[in-house]
Amino acid sequence: MKTESGRGLRDDWSQLVGRTVEVWQWNKQVATGIVDQASVDDSMLWIAADGNETRKLYDKPSGFRVWA
Repeated sequence: MKTESGRGLRDDWSQLVGRTVEVWQWNKQVATGIVDQASVDDSMLWIAADGNETRKLYDKPSGFRVWA
């Protein structure tokens, strides 16, 4: 399954640093951006700051899913 932009669901968040991703929660897209950093255990990642947006943290336990 892929998003409209052709991205597929990814569980290996630690491998996504530097990639553009979509972040979803409860079937709603909440962010798009470049992964700035990810935890080694794949449980968290940070989307880089962009313009007026600050760097943001997303984590799997809160129900976030990442498509790349």
